[in-house]
Amino acid sequence: MKNQLIDQLRLDGGVLCLDFVNTIPDRKDGSNRDHLGSYNDLIYWARKSKVINGATFTALEKAGAARERSAKDHFNQALQLRDLIYRLFYPLSQQAKVKTADLDAFNKAMSRYAANLIIVPSEDGFSQKWEYEAAHFQLITAPIMKSVQDLLLSDKLVRIKECPSCGWLFLDTTKNGKRRWCSMEDCGSNVKALQYYYRKKKEAQD
Repeated sequence: MKNQLIDQLRLDGGVLCLDFVNTIPDRKDGSNRDHLGSYNDLIYWARKSKVINGATFTALEKAGAARERSAKDHFNQALQLRDLIYRLFYPLSQQAKVKTADLDAFNKAMSRYAANLIIVPSEDGFSQKWEYEAAHFQLITAPIMKSVQDLLLSDKLVRIKECPSCGWLFLDTTKNGKRRWCSMEDCGSNVKALQYYYRKKKEAQD
């Protein structure tokens, strides 16, 4: 299955949960555009983002075809979680407080996933693993929720920023902490091009 729109989607959030939030292409243009229009879009994005591997993608694709209603329900739940994640991190990008109601909603949602996160032996000691059957729909959203939890508990909250051009959220991982755009190649270059145009226009009028 090909999905050109998802194939071209940039992953500039710096962390999984923010990449998921950024599946809305532009939060500042007032449109209702969305890169995730269906369950198939969701699992395709999950594969692109390495949330799931190829085998899990195939299993979820088959499960979605066999259980269309359940797949649609999970897709709608995923979009609701995306909105919640945005409500958690947008205030932090503005150096504001997260609403208690939104944090409560996250804790309630996370509690439904936590029971399926187990500790297993690994070569270096132990690691975490999601204990779900091969085609469980929560294999998509569980890693995203864990990413939210990890970021909220990290010391990186001051590095969460909003792109002034498109409204995407991103984690600034630069050494000096002065990254401004979600992508210098896209939003940054577009804004600089506009600034150059208006500067030249003004110079011509003077």
